[in-house]
Amino acid sequence: MTPRPSTASVSDFGLPLRASHRSMGDESRYLRATVGWTLLLYAALALAVAEVLAAGWLLAVVPLVYVRLALAMHELLHLRAGARVPAFHRLAMIFDTPFGLGLREHRAIHLRHHRHSAGAHDPELFQLRGGHLHAFAAALLVPELSLWHWLRRHGLSTALAREALLRSVCFAAIAALNPLAFLVYWLALRLSIGASGFVFHHLLHQRDGRLGTFALPGTPMLFKLGRLLFGDEAMLILQRHRAHHLWPQLRVRELPDLPPELALPPGALDDARRSAAALR
Repeated sequence: MTPRPSTASVSDFGLPLRASHRSMGDESRYLRATVGWTLLLYAALALAVAEVLAAGWLLAVVPLVYVRLALAMHELLHLRAGARVPAFHRLAMIFDTPFGLGLREHRAIHLRHHRHSAGAHDPELFQLRGGHLHAFAAALLVPELSLWHWLRRHGLSTALAREALLRSVCFAAIAALNPLAFLVYWLALRLSIGASGFVFHHLLHQRDGRLGTFALPGTPMLFKLGRLLFGDEAMLILQRHRAHHLWPQLRVRELPDLPPELALPPGALDDARRSAAALR
């Protein structure tokens, strides 16, 4: 029998909701990491476009680099406001779509996901709900669907139009240099986006048709393979995702291991905040 969801109280785990354990050192670390992984992605693409590297290798290289980049960028979203990151980061230019969003918009979407996790106002709801095939298809289309939902809610700002146009020009220019190599890169990247989004959103936020925030399903061998391919921190943010939703300001290694049967229903963060206020 699947356990019924239960809401974690701040006092259950002895961690203050508003304590800040992140530092300037953390910011610098993730700024460097995101630059490094992005440049490595560029290098792999450049070698394939120049036909130094067979394009088929991108099918193996891109997923390994993209997942590490995405998870480092996720940590950066919680550390710095979009206006405080360098222009290199703000552009979020990995050529995933001809016309898409940048870091500022993705950060706003992610923080709203935290505020309304798995609820009616969660901007990521389109890839949380539905069956596995529906959720995976939605995850594959995240760059376009996120843009569509953003424009419906916020419209097209001058800054977004300017940065999206620059991304579009670069996308078209690189694709024109070597269409076949770029197509292989783009397919590998979009499959990586779809697979990681499916795990990070759907598998962690739906269980047996119920929305919420749940433990990551899997076996010890699968988690060991994940650590080998993507690193310890990447797997920790997946395995401790419920705790991350309760304490997003904590470093991933400082998040508690919650009981496997505990699930956070929609609105759990608001409940935790009310519990913290009652304790003061």
